[in-house]
Amino acid sequence: MIILKRSVKIFFSLVMLIAVMSSGAVSAAEKVSVGTEGAFAPYNYVTADGRVDGYDIAVMRAIDELVPEIEFSYEPTEWSSIFVALESGKYDIIASNITYSDERAKKYLFSDIYYNHEIVSIVFKEGREDIRKIEDLHGKTVTAGLGSFATTWLEGYNAQHGNSVKISYSDGDVSKALQELVSGRSDATLSNPVTVTLISKEQGLPVRSIFLEDIGIGKIHLLFANNENGRRYKELIDPALKKLKDDGTLSKLCAEYLGADYTTEEAIRGQVPKQ
Repeated sequence: MIILKRSVKIFFSLVMLIAVMSSGAVSAAEKVSVGTEGAFAPYNYVTADGRVDGYDIAVMRAIDELVPEIEFSYEPTEWSSIFVALESGKYDIIASNITYSDERAKKYLFSDIYYNHEIVSIVFKEGREDIRKIEDLHGKTVTAGLGSFATTWLEGYNAQHGNSVKISYSDGDVSKALQELVSGRSDATLSNPVTVTLISKEQGLPVRSIFLEDIGIGKIHLLFANNENGRRYKELIDPALKKLKDDGTLSKLCAEYLGADYTTEEAIRGQVPKQ
């Protein structure tokens, strides 16, 4: 009799558990794949033990804590294929220091909230006196990462100025671009001054950066595929990103990873000299 009662209790317990799980009260977080270059320190990189990290990733981890419905995994990929991977569904979101542009907005969805600012600098070998502004690049070879915000701008500039700048396309590896400057294979590159400063100090590369005012200051957003899933993830993530900005978390993470709070325009403007 005792065994029968216990069996009945176990049966009803199982029925209750199944009912709760069926109602959605207990559900696993949806796995969401985040694509990132993983080679653009300090924004995104892979540590020696294989962990994906950087400011972009720290922001995503903070969002992950605020949105229980989803759980992120991080997938490094080459810059040259990152947008194709988003379009094909390999990734659901890109978190890789993506600057807003009208051209990109025609194909993808941007987060409502930006989480950083971006400036572009002209980078050249230390000691050169012939490069100070965009016009000085006429007739010179400029290494440019395929599909980057700076490269797209340069292509537009070039089209309006008789293709006077010789563009040498690369995979976006900043370290390689800087080495080409030092070796003389290239005259200049357009790049992020924070990353340039980090890499040049680590590798002892004698290069100099000057703020390219012609491009102005860009805003860094998360990027979603323009489809049903992309819209759903955006609706979940936008409020969390706003909270992180309002409560100062973004400023703290930015200072931790980048050395200063570049979520303000004033801070990012002060990164490189104008001349």
